[in-house]
Amino acid sequence: MRNLKLFILWLFLTVQSATMMANVLVTASSDSLNLLIGDQTQIHLEVTCDADQQVDFPLFSDTIITGIEIVPPVVTDTVYVNKNKRMTVTRHYTVTSFDSAFYYIPPFKVYVDSVPYNSDGLALAFFMFDLESSEPDAFIGPKDIIQMPLKWQDIKISVFSGLALVLLVVLVIFLIKRYRDNKPIIRIVKVEPKIPAHIKALNGIENIKGNKLSYGDDAKAYYTDLTDIIREYINERFGFYATEMTSSEIYNELLKHKEKESLQELMELLQMADLVKFAKFKPMLNENDRNLLSAVDFVNDTMVEPDEEDKQPKEEKVVVEEKRSKGARMALMAVIVLTLLLALGTLYIVISQLYYLFF
Repeated sequence: MRNLKLFILWLFLTVQSATMMANVLVTASSDSLNLLIGDQTQIHLEVTCDADQQVDFPLFSDTIITGIEIVPPVVTDTVYVNKNKRMTVTRHYTVTSFDSAFYYIPPFKVYVDSVPYNSDGLALAFFMFDLESSEPDAFIGPKDIIQMPLKWQDIKISVFSGLALVLLVVLVIFLIKRYRDNKPIIRIVKVEPKIPAHIKALNGIENIKGNKLSYGDDAKAYYTDLTDIIREYINERFGFYATEMTSSEIYNELLKHKEKESLQELMELLQMADLVKFAKFKPMLNENDRNLLSAVDFVNDTMVEPDEEDKQPKEEKVVVEEKRSKGARMALMAVIVLTLLLALGTLYIVISQLYYLFF
């Protein structure tokens, strides 16, 4: 009775194992059997099993066996059949060999749900080229490098990039020069009629008179502005640089043009200004007014009346307005940096193209 039970258990396990084996099918095939060395062919390892089973293919590094090399990539396909209850998983290996030999590939071992299954073995034969001894020149050796002529399509990017680089470099130099000289990018030129020296002087003295309250007790500023107007007037009227001279030098130079008596009040004005500016002298208010009138009298006594032709408005004086604010300087610097970056990028393109063409 005990032996009967063991026989029934063995029979059950054998039938169950046979049933499981019948549910899994592993096959191996190749597209070609005979190849020349260096040719490639594909080996297909195919597993058919239930859709819920786990399939693990063998792992290879770069060869299947010694002499049979795997050419990447390795591709795996899965196809479901029988209403997605069954599946066929196929792994494709592209192989080649560079030795003339006959290779036997042993069966592949595939694990399905951790149970090993073996495929059939394969055979591949790789042959050398069959060269006739009477045809030694069947293979042609290496040829010399042929220099192909350059075409417009090959060099147009380099040409356009080079022209752009030149323009950008010129623009960067121009902008840096304008920034260094504190000049705007576009010069604004304003043409004005020439104003006679005595008119400018009298207008300046009138402005001082109108703003007398703003000076307050600051006599130094008052006399500095007043004497600057007189010195500039003397520059234009008498033709020597009074702005660079001392009061005594101005007086001695004016004696060449005017009588000593007519210069008395002007000399008193200049001496008072020197005392205020350098000796911190505090003049009286009436002295300030008297010196202001002395300046007006000096201009009126020495001015030159223009003739009728000179009275016609003439655009003789060119004034170039080249003022730039701090914000404009910062904006100009940003433009310089951006243009410089564009120039560097263009230079990289030019060098890359030249290297590609000639190296």
